[in-house]
Amino acid sequence: DMTLFRFISGKQWVLKDAVKQYKAMAEWRKKEKMDLIPAWEKKHGERIELSKKLYPSCICGDDKYDRPIVVARMGMIPAKEFVETFTKEEWDMHHKWRMEKTIELLRKRSIALKKPITQLIVILDMEGIGFPFRHMMPYMKMTSAVDKQNYPEIVGNIFCVNTPWIVPVLFRVISPFIDARTKEKIIVSAKVDPKAFEVVGEEVMPKAYGGKSPVELPGGDAKKKGKEKEGEDDDLAVNRSVAAGGNYTFVKKCSDPRGGKYIWAMKLRAYDVSLRIAWTPDGAEEATSVANVEKVAQHEGEFEVKSAGSLHFTFDNSYSYFRSKEVQCAIEFFPTDAKEAA
Repeated sequence: DMTLFRFISGKQWVLKDAVKQYKAMAEWRKKEKMDLIPAWEKKHGERIELSKKLYPSCICGDDKYDRPIVVARMGMIPAKEFVETFTKEEWDMHHKWRMEKTIELLRKRSIALKKPITQLIVILDMEGIGFPFRHMMPYMKMTSAVDKQNYPEIVGNIFCVNTPWIVPVLFRVISPFIDARTKEKIIVSAKVDPKAFEVVGEEVMPKAYGGKSPVELPGGDAKKKGKEKEGEDDDLAVNRSVAAGGNYTFVKKCSDPRGGKYIWAMKLRAYDVSLRIAWTPDGAEEATSVANVEKVAQHEGEFEVKSAGSLHFTFDNSYSYFRSKEVQCAIEFFPTDAKEAA
């Protein structure tokens, strides 16, 4: 069993820290009754099959070092349907089941090859991810936190392929919950980074990613994926039409007196809009300008605050007399404790 090795490696061979994390993991396993996962699997077969449909992934072979290659079609997850189908509590069980299956796979592979196989290679196919994927963020935060504490060093490399504009800001949302060593292994590219072929042989890499393997990927054709209904504004995002000659202001509140960090990313479907961002601490009469950007189609940024207050995003289309603008803007706030965990 190479579990302790993964913990020691994850803590860069600082034994004291590794043992502390390992003991915390052991207590977590008792608290979560992880020994009952096989019984849970037998009882929830139909839900597991549904999870495979809504969260399509597969193993497509082994890399050059005999590590299993997992492909996850993140862009093919119907985000709103997913969160309406699975509560966070239920998905927590599904994720733990998947991770236990991964550990079992690595253990069996090690025995069969008579050498330690302790990691996976992961290809995250982002094609198809759009604004509705923001609904997945609470789930991604939760599973990333579980993996960071209890399954360190489980991945050798993570290749994010076919990556659209919104993915970097989504990554920044879950980044504080990802282990530092894991972050170093993530390679993001608009198509497929050539470094992937240094790890994954051309004959094993699926044809969809420039390889020769005819393996059929789950989830269907991303180009034929139906467009998800995006809905109205919510606490995570702005998604609306700003009328010609008008403007719209969205307020994101910080209730934590210690402050924290805001991050955001904006993109228009077409044309441009002016963006004004201002911070107003609770009790203050005047706002402080954070950003004042004229006629942009895309913008992202971050801002740290030291107290409770409100960040105001004003999308200004007053200069356009005839054309309304479709604005999408993902906004997230990290309280101080989450920011320090990054």
